[in-house]
Amino acid sequence: MLRKTALVLACLLMLSGCWSRRELNDLLIVLGIGIDWADGEYLVSYQVVNPNEISNKSSTNSRAPGTLFQGRGNTVFEAARSLTARSPRLMYLGHLQMLVVSEEVARRGISGAVDNPLRDHEVRMDYNVVLARGARAEDLLKLYTPLEKLPTYSMQQSLKVSEKAWAPTVAINMDRMLNMLESDGQQLVLTGIEIVGDREKADKRSNLDGFEPASFYRYRGIGAFKGNRLIGWLNEKESKGYSDLTDILGSTSIEVPCENGHYTGVEVTSSNTQITPEMKNGNITFLVKIHSSGDVVENSCKSLNLIDPATFPMLEEKTASVIKDNAMAVVKWSRSHQTDILGFGSLLEKKYPAYWKKAKEEWEQGGFLDSQIKYTIEMKINTTGTIGNSVSPKMN
Repeated sequence: MLRKTALVLACLLMLSGCWSRRELNDLLIVLGIGIDWADGEYLVSYQVVNPNEISNKSSTNSRAPGTLFQGRGNTVFEAARSLTARSPRLMYLGHLQMLVVSEEVARRGISGAVDNPLRDHEVRMDYNVVLARGARAEDLLKLYTPLEKLPTYSMQQSLKVSEKAWAPTVAINMDRMLNMLESDGQQLVLTGIEIVGDREKADKRSNLDGFEPASFYRYRGIGAFKGNRLIGWLNEKESKGYSDLTDILGSTSIEVPCENGHYTGVEVTSSNTQITPEMKNGNITFLVKIHSSGDVVENSCKSLNLIDPATFPMLEEKTASVIKDNAMAVVKWSRSHQTDILGFGSLLEKKYPAYWKKAKEEWEQGGFLDSQIKYTIEMKINTTGTIGNSVSPKMN
């Protein structure tokens, strides 16, 4: 009898309801967070959605689609709490899409800036993190964007598409960022985002007047870290090399030069990279194998006969040479700044854990600089589109 009573009581406890339930009307849905450094303290901006203005049923357009709540403090937590002084509801971070960190904060040290969001049990780890380049994070969260009413969703989708189709960008979410910060063998990288155009109109509805916005965001460059501090930016060539060597490249374009400043455009549609560390007599060699395939998408080179089958091996060789140049450029940058953003140390740790245990403390100042890298690049041109050679006008 006692056992049955205990079982009934246990069931009743499980059916007691959602004790921590909160009504939607009591919450502000945060989609974006910006962290700046201003006047010697953190400036934290929360972009919250205005449901009435983004609803399809709403046609008034009398208010902005979102509101920015801001607070200041010596810590991000203090700044976030201080903004509640003017917030009519509790902030809910369960739908967070973007964390924008200013370049100044990243150069001071990004760990402190992201520590507070990591400790919030309501926050998922799949939101993306980017660096505000040459702009304040708060300005990006106030930007009026075409097509999408809120800039956070527009920026998130653009970042993911750009990583797959362009290559000089990387879509790093908080989960991946945390793993890179904690890794001994690979340093953190984050994509930079900037504001282009008339910044005075960026946070006004008039920014969207006309076919082209007066001000818009653009992703440019990959920011490289050493520890938790931003130390520099990769250019487009180096960024493409990073995407190739870290095997995240989905598709990109390659310009193969020919005579008189003309180019053949090749679209890389697939790419696979394998990097194998080899150790012999204490010397480290990394064998880099990149296999790519793609199509000719544009040709302004009169000397290139795309109807002749013999042209393809030559074009494949030239395209592979560009891929190798990109890879070598990012390796050179990484070594010159003594930061292993490419994860060579992580690969070494997996294959030679005993060696890595002794070498990791001086890896970026020693073994990383002294190791050899051997490249094997294979490129396969599949098609030239619906035509062979480019159309040329007849001369009378």
